[in-house]
Amino acid sequence: MSLADVISSQIASMFQKRGELEPPALIKAMEREVAARARSYNGVSVVPNDYTIYLSEEDFHRLSAARIIKALHETVERKVIRENYFMDGTLNIRLEKMLEGNDLIKISARYAENEQAEETTIDLENDVLSQTLLENIEENNAKTIIADKTKILASMRTAAPKITSYDLAVITDSATAELVLGERQIYIGRKETNDFILEDENASRVHAYISYERHRHVLNDAESLNGTFVNKKKIYRHVLKNGDKISIGNTVLIYKVLNS
Repeated sequence: MSLADVISSQIASMFQKRGELEPPALIKAMEREVAARARSYNGVSVVPNDYTIYLSEEDFHRLSAARIIKALHETVERKVIRENYFMDGTLNIRLEKMLEGNDLIKISARYAENEQAEETTIDLENDVLSQTLLENIEENNAKTIIADKTKILASMRTAAPKITSYDLAVITDSATAELVLGERQIYIGRKETNDFILEDENASRVHAYISYERHRHVLNDAESLNGTFVNKKKIYRHVLKNGDKISIGNTVLIYKVLNS
């Protein structure tokens, strides 16, 4: 049975009694929930990726804001890194109104499968298409309908998905240079197109890169000439931990998880 198939029981955890719930208390409750749900799997600690937070009606309306969800998302991601956990699948956090009671916080957590991306294939028999996008061709007394998929997709009034940028950790040198790390891959080296540019003759043009896997930052050596080191040990691939010292040429970078 795969980890994604293991669904944790939705055990309610109560963190607050009476009074208005403030964002810092909600964030602390979320941190406790993540730690409480950590389970050992294949030699590593794994936490759920799907969380539902039940709030009183008043707190629900007051705290249902994009900035709160973003803060909760960053809280979970930072907790995963700081405690050396791993997480599989996309992280989902939602707020819902509690059906009963007005004085509790309840959080349920589970391991959820990733939703499959919607296919872009078009079923001409079932989809309703604008006639302006169709072309009729008569051949041998038979009528064929040809749809230009590019025109069809371009005509659809769909808004581009808004991508939220999360601030999870930083790499910083001994001077003032600092780069905030989120969920995208970043490159390090002397080349001007890198995300973190090194003015170090002993660094390669593209020396290393940091990928984001299982909700962790992973440092990879990019076949550099002089090698990449973490805590004075040569690495080819290394899951970064809070406080790690990355040595590239004569440059030392420190990896730090941001505070919640």
